[in-house]
Amino acid sequence: MANVAFLDPMKNEPNLQTAQDVDDYINTLTQHQNACEKQGKYMEAEDARKRIIELRKQLITKKKKELIINWQNQKDQAERAHMEEYNQFNQFWDNKMLNFNEEAKQVELELQNRQQNEYKQSQEELERSTPYKPKESSEVLNLKKIEEHLAKQKNYVEAHAIQNKRAQLEEEELKSYSAQRSLKIKTQLQYLEQRHMNELNALQQRIKAGQDELRKNRSIDLERLLQKYQNLKKDLEQREQMDILAFDGQFKTKGCSSQSTYKSVMMMSKK
Repeated sequence: MANVAFLDPMKNEPNLQTAQDVDDYINTLTQHQNACEKQGKYMEAEDARKRIIELRKQLITKKKKELIINWQNQKDQAERAHMEEYNQFNQFWDNKMLNFNEEAKQVELELQNRQQNEYKQSQEELERSTPYKPKESSEVLNLKKIEEHLAKQKNYVEAHAIQNKRAQLEEEELKSYSAQRSLKIKTQLQYLEQRHMNELNALQQRIKAGQDELRKNRSIDLERLLQKYQNLKKDLEQREQMDILAFDGQFKTKGCSSQSTYKSVMMMSKK
């Protein structure tokens, strides 16, 4: 008798937070109802029966709410996993691009240093190997002979005049040769500079092609990553809808009793 009073749903109903709380309390009330029936306390049994019907309706609501929450948790978990993978993806590709650019910068710097050294060595070699004075021209050599002949003949005045003429001619030829010499060295150095520029441009084009290839591959991998998440998200949403439709379908049958409803809920909760 004391146990029956203790289980009276009107006096000792617990705090029903979850579907399991409701389910446990339904079992308690069912035992209470049966006990009251055996003891002839029919009104108390009736109260228990009505309360059980109400609780079974609550159980359906709570079970559906928990079903929705469970699927939302799965979707949230999938999104968190996706964001973690996305962040790792960005870190991987950022590092890969950074390493590529650093290596490319080092290669470019090494090429420029090598070109500078080659330019300096070529400049020094051209200055060293190219004579500063031209070979004596036939005209200068002829004037020298005339000058020497006049000197032997003791014709010093005419020899001096020829000497001055030869010196003037040598100065003019040296001036002309020096200009040609400078132009020759400058031209060869310009050819070298152009070759260096072509080499540097070719290297920079290869670097740009490598960067473009990395960006292309990153874009392809990103598209795959996003598509994988979209497929997973769509699959979860479809399965959620099927679950909810299956849940709702258990209770739309015409004439479905509260007892059969309760059994359906409990069977789905055990899946």
